[in-house]
Amino acid sequence: MDRAISPSDVQKRNRTGYDIWSLARKFWARPWHEKWQTLCGCGRGLLHYFQVDSHPLVLMGRGVKIEKRHGKLIAGGVCVIRPDCRIAVVGQPDSPACLSIGEGTEIGDRTIINVARSVTIGARCSISWDCDISDTDFHQVILKGGETPPVTAAVVIEDDVWIGSHCIILKGVTIGHHSVVAAGSVVHRSVPPYSLVAGNPARRIDTIDGWRR
Repeated sequence: MDRAISPSDVQKRNRTGYDIWSLARKFWARPWHEKWQTLCGCGRGLLHYFQVDSHPLVLMGRGVKIEKRHGKLIAGGVCVIRPDCRIAVVGQPDSPACLSIGEGTEIGDRTIINVARSVTIGARCSISWDCDISDTDFHQVILKGGETPPVTAAVVIEDDVWIGSHCIILKGVTIGHHSVVAAGSVVHRSVPPYSLVAGNPARRIDTIDGWRR
């Protein structure tokens, strides 16, 4: 009798899909034009080598722009940044910024990530095209009575999160693991694990068992 597949088995399978030998097998199984695109992505990743403060290779599409000042960009393993993404990791001399991207994560075309303090993106996440992720308001908001809330607050996207296209993730948000954010959502509050959220502002509309590519 076949053994049932447990969530831990799925997680192990997902992880092993991004070791060097599995990636090599996937590469050789692809058509030649996809092999060429992958090799070009590797080349562009090497051109950005000194902008990434870690050893794993980051595959990059055409037109990726990375601005880094008083900050670090760390990759936890092989990950993909698709064409025309804009990434700014700009901190202060006494308060450096950090963007961390986990193994197996893919960031879609034209997505913008602004980091003034800390943005952490977990492993095996899928961030679709034209998203906007930011841990800062850029300007100080003055509330009634003269209160001034923090301009920046860390963003955490945990492992195995799928973010649909045209989503906006605002400062101070944590998105729990195995969650799905529907296309066009504006997330301004934290999301518990295994959630499906949608809308502007985004609301939790269901509990899910995860998702698959």
